[in-house]
Amino acid sequence: RRGRVDQGRPELFAPISGKVVEVNNPLSDTPETINEDPYEEGWMIQVEVADPKEVEGMMDAKGYAKFVEDEKA
Repeated sequence: RRGRVDQGRPELFAPISGKVVEVNNPLSDTPETINEDPYEEGWMIQVEVADPKEVEGMMDAKGYAKFVEDEKA
């Protein structure tokens, strides 16, 4: 889904629609945290999902890891 440019902020491309409700501002100073600790301190945004049905077809981390492995084979 395409986000909209609001107050000079960049667009956000995401698989679900919703509203950004929180931003992890410390990442501005330590962006390497995204790669070092993506599931704890490296989160970027929290999104309030507009339509919960959009989440139903998404993979979790385990499912995505399996998908990547299967693609390599």
